[in-house]
Amino acid sequence: MRGYSAGATDYLTKPLDDHILKAKVHVFLRLYGQYQQLQENNAALTLAASVFESQQGIVITNADNIIIRVNKAFTEITGYSSDEVIGEDPRLLKSGRHDIDFYRGMWQSIQNAGTWQGEIWNRRKNGEIYPEWLSITQVKNDGVITHYIGTMTDISEYKTAEAQIHQLAFYDPLTGLPNRRLLLERLQHGIDQCVRDDKLMALMILDLDNFKPVNDSLGHLAGDELLQQVASRLLERLRNIDMIARLGGDEFTVLLENISHADDAAFVAENIITDLRNPFYLSLEHKEVRIGVSIGISLYGQHGTTPQLLMDHADAALYKAKGNGRNCFAYFSEDLTIAARKRIELESRLRLVIEREELLVYYQAQVDIASDKIIGAEALIRWQKPIDGFTSPGQFIDFAEETGFITTIGAWILRETCRQGKQWLDAGLPPLALAVNVSPYQFHHNDMVSLVAKVLEDTGFPAHRLELELTESGLMENQNKTRVILDNLCQLGIHLAIDDFGTGYSSLAYLKHFPISTLKIDKSFIDDIPSKHDDMAIAATIIAMGHILGFKVLAEGVETPEQLAFLQEKGCDSYQGYIKSRPLPAREFEQLLRKQGNLLQ
Repeated sequence: MRGYSAGATDYLTKPLDDHILKAKVHVFLRLYGQYQQLQENNAALTLAASVFESQQGIVITNADNIIIRVNKAFTEITGYSSDEVIGEDPRLLKSGRHDIDFYRGMWQSIQNAGTWQGEIWNRRKNGEIYPEWLSITQVKNDGVITHYIGTMTDISEYKTAEAQIHQLAFYDPLTGLPNRRLLLERLQHGIDQCVRDDKLMALMILDLDNFKPVNDSLGHLAGDELLQQVASRLLERLRNIDMIARLGGDEFTVLLENISHADDAAFVAENIITDLRNPFYLSLEHKEVRIGVSIGISLYGQHGTTPQLLMDHADAALYKAKGNGRNCFAYFSEDLTIAARKRIELESRLRLVIEREELLVYYQAQVDIASDKIIGAEALIRWQKPIDGFTSPGQFIDFAEETGFITTIGAWILRETCRQGKQWLDAGLPPLALAVNVSPYQFHHNDMVSLVAKVLEDTGFPAHRLELELTESGLMENQNKTRVILDNLCQLGIHLAIDDFGTGYSSLAYLKHFPISTLKIDKSFIDDIPSKHDDMAIAATIIAMGHILGFKVLAEGVETPEQLAFLQEKGCDSYQGYIKSRPLPAREFEQLLRKQGNLLQ
């Protein structure tokens, strides 16, 4: 049209009316624009239809929250047909499990942020209550709410798998009692309650007297039956709020929370001794047997303020009881151990370890299962005393955590690991992922984001080569704050892993919403493979579910070819353990890398 208006009319073969020509051209241009818009609308409708037919349930309501459309997946999940729910309020799915505050918080989030997502329990048409992951989003037109779109995923299988993992991980299969892992969790909870409410708590360790002769003479099946009967008698004797756990073999523990006086524990111990002194009838052997029990007792506050100290001191008291003739109880007292003096010495020496350069970082290889190549290493702390030699981390890490000195030690480990990693890169060694443990106290009581950023800047170590390992308990503590810290750490470019996975209470449904890259299967689930089918089931389930949720899975503590073969069969991504290498000082680990080859030129 611009050319025609400028006089370019040589191409016209006959006279035309100027106004008619321009009008026709404008009409054709408008028609062509409408044709293009129609094509775009058709493409959008096709895309929307494909999304609507996804495997996630989708429900659309109007602004008054009345259902106007659902997809096929919704009907399959809920059991309702589209005709049964269109025109209804989504509250027909309400399970009754959530109180009014839950729904009030949900709608407050939708109104303020325009969206909400989380785990919710709903009810199917057949009355079955089931868990789902639900996301609700507002739809606005010119600032006015027109619709709400809900997408739902049935997570029943996830919940079932979680329950199976929890049962296998936290309960003794023989007696059904809690095991050591659950005991330590409960013990920490009890300690927290004592601190908060100024309560008194006692821990008792029980060891059966004369159990071994019964087990050896009548066989393991008879021994198992006897242990089950002991567990039943203990359950009958104690209060509902008390906890009984089986540590293994013929050792049990009893946790007495919220007792009034220290003597209450002695009263309970005396009753247990009386109960277990009565004969047991073993149906398998049709025999009556008699055993006894020795009991060691520690009290929170007087005998320790951490789970491990209470366990150690109750164990020391148990040996005193056995030395006193068995079938009796004893409290832990200072004359049994020099623990108090050692703790004072430990604290004073621990505060000087860095300036005295007594701390060392050892590195344990992390190996790709498919190629058997070292792809990374976990940094592990060692304390080398000038006179006493090496002190294992278990002897001082808990104490460092208790006193808060773990933040200083943790910062030193992080800096030393990154410095060493950069030195290896500069020397032409293969680029490795270096993993550093972060304790829950350090994570929540230190500015981790600033610390990591400063260390990476000072050392020049690549952020994407650094992995921080967090525990499940640390991850689940104060989840909103934790999520912010994790997101900020990921923005630095580092990776995050869950250490000792399977020993905590984290929910897989929630876990996938944290920016986690790797799950590390706890060594305790690997130790007894292939002899223990429970541990094999736990490990296989963690690997399978970890992959479903998009995580890499690393197994800790691999020591035998049979364990490695099992992990290979189940598709585990990587491993670490003595079968490849013990933790090594930096120089020896470097030699291991050079022996592997693949050095950078």
